[in-house]
Amino acid sequence: MKNIKFVLVILSLVCFTASQAQNSYFTKFRPAKQWSAGLQISPTSMNGDADDLSFGFAGGAHVKYSVSSSFGLKISGNLGQLKGGRADLSVGSNGNPMVNVGNLGNQANTEGDSYEMTNNFKDVDLTAVYTLGNISFLRPLRDVQMFMFFGVGAVWSEAEGSFTNSADAKDYFDVYGADYFEGGVEDANGDPTLVLADVENVITKYKGRNLTLPFGIGFKRTFGTWLDLGLEYKMRWTRSDQLDAFSFPDQRNRSMDVYSTLGLQASVKLGKKGEEEHYDWLNPIETIYADLDSLKIRVDALSQDEDNDGVSDFFDTEADTEAGANVYGDGSVVDSDGDGIPDHKDVERFSVIDSNVTYDENGKAVDTDGDGVPNGLDVDDNTVAGALVDVNGKEIELNNNACCDCDNVTLPSIIFDNNSSKISPSSFGILYAIAEKMKGCPGLTVAATGYTRSKSGEQLAWKRSNAIVDHLEANYGIERSRVTTGFEAGSGVEYSTRRIDLNQAK
Repeated sequence: MKNIKFVLVILSLVCFTASQAQNSYFTKFRPAKQWSAGLQISPTSMNGDADDLSFGFAGGAHVKYSVSSSFGLKISGNLGQLKGGRADLSVGSNGNPMVNVGNLGNQANTEGDSYEMTNNFKDVDLTAVYTLGNISFLRPLRDVQMFMFFGVGAVWSEAEGSFTNSADAKDYFDVYGADYFEGGVEDANGDPTLVLADVENVITKYKGRNLTLPFGIGFKRTFGTWLDLGLEYKMRWTRSDQLDAFSFPDQRNRSMDVYSTLGLQASVKLGKKGEEEHYDWLNPIETIYADLDSLKIRVDALSQDEDNDGVSDFFDTEADTEAGANVYGDGSVVDSDGDGIPDHKDVERFSVIDSNVTYDENGKAVDTDGDGVPNGLDVDDNTVAGALVDVNGKEIELNNNACCDCDNVTLPSIIFDNNSSKISPSSFGILYAIAEKMKGCPGLTVAATGYTRSKSGEQLAWKRSNAIVDHLEANYGIERSRVTTGFEAGSGVEYSTRRIDLNQAK
């Protein structure tokens, strides 16, 4: 099964790569229709335990999007009926048909049971369609194309089966009991019964949804600019043994059911005004010659760079970039923090991005009181200069009598720069106040908690917490054992990727 999945993935990549190679060329020079939609009618056949050839009928609709002239994606759906049976009749000496009885689950060619079933189903699938006739750029396009496809889908089944021969019904009831016959066990009058001698019919039922793997091949012919007619043979592998409502624990019982449709399809090609042809019917070589003749290919555009940003005008989405600006591969100016100020003018390239924050012409978040918390996030934007504030910009009142209040201690958080574990100078005063408090309360222990959203964030949170411990020990003689470190998930915490909270340890 793993090998099959690997092959399907490789085929998908090959198909997509080839289609993109064509698509990137044609869309620049020749607009074409990419959508088509239509209806299909199909005879159906069942390949399972009840696989005596008996045709059903289905009808449905489909929509296809052509990524290029050789590759497309198609959604299809059907409503229909599957029919089947297991009776393989032979003729006796008296000329009457005979049915094999007493050989449960036998799949031999000359033996069978009198089982018949009907499945009223609906299905939907998504397939990758590869048009074989459009692979070559040199081969002339023809009016008839061959295509193949594979994909994934689902089928909703409502199946019911029964034994038309009472001897078969008795045999199956005798061996398997009533539990296998959800539709009931009936006597000659159609009444329920559990007496073996009275059994005339047993009914199996299945209702459910199963995954399908559709694959197949088809042909289609174009009839002008708006209509295609085609014939598509599609098999659907379900890996379920229930589509024929026949699943008994017998060694000859098949482990999966497969059903198929042979659909006659009519598709209308859809597009915008000015799109005369459809991708499925483009001739690559003719398109190339037409473009060369009309001088649509401008080779000089590939080398011109009017704004000297290192991106040619052919690919440049911003052809008037200022001198000295850093640009992405498409020529757009780099703005790392998304504040609307390009990096070459931004004095604060990694600003806090929030809809409530305003920025000046240099890309710096406006902070009226200079407490390190931008306006819009600052609950008090008139804090006294040099005041100690928390992460929300609210002033922290430190008790001058630190030696006397050591039970309910509130400590401020330390805010780090993005992706940095280095303590900024603006936090030195906060750490000094924390050290003084810990000196005044010899029994006070502190928990330093960082926040993270990823594995790499755990390492950064650990480095930041330890940087605080190192600072307190090196500058103020605070024992390392009095500060414990840890980290938590940062969801819903403001500045979660930048802050370390300091709290009195429990």
